[in-house]
Amino acid sequence: MPQSDIPVQIVGGNQFGRYPKISEAETYNMIVSDGMLVDYAGYKLIQDLGGVGRGLFSSTRYGNMLAVISDKIYVISPSLSAELIATIDTAEGDVFMAENEKKEIAICDKENIYIFNYEMSTLSTSVLDFQPGYVAYQNGYFIAPDIANPVWRLNDLVTSTSWPNDASHVGTFQTKSDIPLACFPFPGRGNVLFVMGSIGTESWFDLGQQLFPYQRSSGFNIDYGCANQATIAFGDNIVVWLAINEKSGPVIVMSDGNDIKPISNDGINFKLAQLTKPQDSYGFLFKQDGHLIYQLTFNTDNLTYIYDFTTQMFFTVCNQYMDKHIAKKVVFFNNAYYFISSEDGGLYEFSTKYSALNGEEMPRIRVTPPIRSPDNLPFIANSVTFLVEQGDSNTIQRIDLSIAKGGNESFSNINGKVLNRVGLRQNRLIWWNLGRTNEISFQLRCWGLSRFVLGNGVMSVYQ
Repeated sequence: MPQSDIPVQIVGGNQFGRYPKISEAETYNMIVSDGMLVDYAGYKLIQDLGGVGRGLFSSTRYGNMLAVISDKIYVISPSLSAELIATIDTAEGDVFMAENEKKEIAICDKENIYIFNYEMSTLSTSVLDFQPGYVAYQNGYFIAPDIANPVWRLNDLVTSTSWPNDASHVGTFQTKSDIPLACFPFPGRGNVLFVMGSIGTESWFDLGQQLFPYQRSSGFNIDYGCANQATIAFGDNIVVWLAINEKSGPVIVMSDGNDIKPISNDGINFKLAQLTKPQDSYGFLFKQDGHLIYQLTFNTDNLTYIYDFTTQMFFTVCNQYMDKHIAKKVVFFNNAYYFISSEDGGLYEFSTKYSALNGEEMPRIRVTPPIRSPDNLPFIANSVTFLVEQGDSNTIQRIDLSIAKGGNESFSNINGKVLNRVGLRQNRLIWWNLGRTNEISFQLRCWGLSRFVLGNGVMSVYQ
């Protein structure tokens, strides 16, 4: 029987199909960089403030972070010490923050808007006749939607806690019969403001008009709203969010201000359609070593995906128990990334310099796409080998291999190999005698507290 070599796609993201027979290809806690599979960012607890994380904000002008943990607001200094400054009326739910040019930070908990003046060290409650669902800042105004009515509001230019109910400070949602959920300036688009509802989004421009400063774009709107304001994230001149409208289920989309583009693929969309509560979700954008990444967590469904805009791939991320990732909101502060947790009141540093999850092992798993012969005839899998970094760790590292032959419904018992100790840098692993089949998938699981670097592989077959 002639021997041939077939490429094995070790390096890749989530390519699972609707059903296991199509593909179960998935990658946990790793991403693709320079054509190799490398670790996703790990994290380390900086301090535990108690309670549950709700919101985090980094102020360049103030030089500090603001964290809302349960019903408490903390100021976190560059030395990462935390000072309790106030207690608010709510203890759960998403919190949004924005800053103006008057040394004030608005804090919205979907019930009230609090104004923190960091020059005077005071926290004041706004006088509201509406229910705010979000807060943003643009051109002198704090801006908030009224999530009980089809209008959105501007605060008073002089008194930030005042939100006048008059024609100069109230905008209407006009495109659809909808309620606005979020208003935010589009990054890199100057005076453009997006007003986003549950099933549609409008684009407005600040023209500085005397009666009402904004005018709606009559030639552009988006036929999607958002499933939850907390999934909206912006950076690098794009906005990405979990979108929904009256005709379709949840889909992950992005916009550059001129157009909208779905980024979720067939497999991801099928998974989203199976969620029990997609609206219980939150997301953020951050950069990992130059890769712009959107992380989206479905809280009730215990699931977290990331999308890497650099490689245009999806991956799955999780905690040490294979549950959803714990990060709720990430900010860049003091030349590092920090996040608050949805599971506790911890402040964590988030970086690829950590190859563990606060000292616990990070699950790193790769399931490859199925390999089939072009004529679907059986073959004998003689061996599989792939590139791996070895000889760089002082701790024990191991890679387990298991295989699936019957349509990816189940995987075999594991066959593990311990990686070489420091200084022994052989660059591949090989497994022999994999058996006879007409299709095969490989599952690799990396064990250890140090980094892993994997390359693509080759399977030797007889037919």
